Amino acid sequence: MDINELKDKLRVCGVVGAGGAGFPSYAKLNESADTVILNCAECEPLLTLHRQVLEKYVREILSAMTVVCETVGAERGIVAIKPSYKAAVTAVESALSEFNKISIGLLPEVYPAGDEVVAIYETTGRVVLPGQLPISVGVTVFNVETMLNIYRAITNGAGVTHKYITVTGEVKSPVTLKVPLGVTNNEVIKLAGGTTVEDYVILCGGPMMGRLVSGSDIITKTSNALIVLPSDHYVIQKHKANPRISLKRAMSACCQCNMCTSLCPRNLLGHPIEPNKFMRSLSSGVTSDVSPYLGTFSCVGCGVCEMYACFQNLSPRMLINAVKGNLKSKGIASSKVDV
Repeated sequence: MDINELKDKLRVCGVVGAGGAGFPSYAKLNESADTVILNCAECEPLLTLHRQVLEKYVREILSAMTVVCETVGAERGIVAIKPSYKAAVTAVESALSEFNKISIGLLPEVYPAGDEVVAIYETTGRVVLPGQLPISVGVTVFNVETMLNIYRAITNGAGVTHKYITVTGEVKSPVTLKVPLGVTNNEVIKLAGGTTVEDYVILCGGPMMGRLVSGSDIITKTSNALIVLPSDHYVIQKHKANPRISLKRAMSACCQCNMCTSLCPRNLLGHPIEPNKFMRSLSSGVTSDVSPYLGTFSCVGCGVCEMYACFQNLSPRMLINAVKGNLKSKGIASSKVDV
């Protein structure tokens, strides 16, 4: 299939990344790619839809992946998956003999292996530089559901009208569902048997990177999970924290132990993000050295620093997001970050 023909199909069918920022899939098709990665890391805790969809529709997904590889001229396709997803791994292994361009790339059992920059490094050894896209290292990444939507667009011109979504937490019957776009969160939660607690809050996405939503909000093309948690749950309290109070707590309690930076995935890949130096500069009001602030553009928002690394229960990720948003509002772009 010609690349422009495939782009047109994906554009007309409304295929976008089924998670994250919802980047248009046609825009990812690039003849500079020598590798196509299928991301089945199921990045966040409690999410299960990608491994389940891959297990159920393995041949359809690998067929679409082959078409994408052949269309852009990629030499190989890699299914990036954790070995603990045994049923999905077995399903892929049983079908690989039919798809000679595709192999399995086993990911480490770590979070956030699903960050595409981490997945690329773990499966190819290539490092995407700060501010660059995966295509800069010859790679294109699609998640499992996106590839299934590509298959349906290719085979019968089907538009994206439904979404797979995991519903878990304080619900009577945790489940992965296929629901129409535009259905409300409350309607989806009812399909999981309803809640088991009265005073609850809904997270759209995972416990690490999800956002607080209301029951009247709707399912979109990028919704991956609804997690129902008690309002006093630690995860909910972290998401509800006030940035001004978090800053004052950082001013009084940050001891510069460096754990947030030592465990930062992007820092470990050489990106100029150092949460401990950012916390030191922000809490001290230092502006003579702007590098800790510009480094926020390299933050992927995984939450390791504030949900796991910091034993003082501070909120580096929240403060980083606030500063990054403020910089963007002032017209300062990520391209200003020195590599």
